[in-house]
Amino acid sequence: MQSVSQDLRDLEGLTHELIAKLAEAGVQTRDDLADLAIDELTDITGQSEEDARALIMKAREHWFADQE
Repeated sequence: MQSVSQDLRDLEGLTHELIAKLAEAGVQTRDDLADLAIDELTDITGQSEEDARALIMKAREHWFADQE
């Protein structure tokens, strides 16, 4: 779990359990999470599609904030 970046650890909505599952699947940064498709994230975490979509969009927020 130490390989997980601080920006991913700090992402709102992520629990220690979810971070551990993401790390196990090789997702180590917020951008890694943002690049996932909803079905990929549900396969990794077991979340609902709605929760996975919300988490991916939260991870992508900084992409759009940088454009403003």
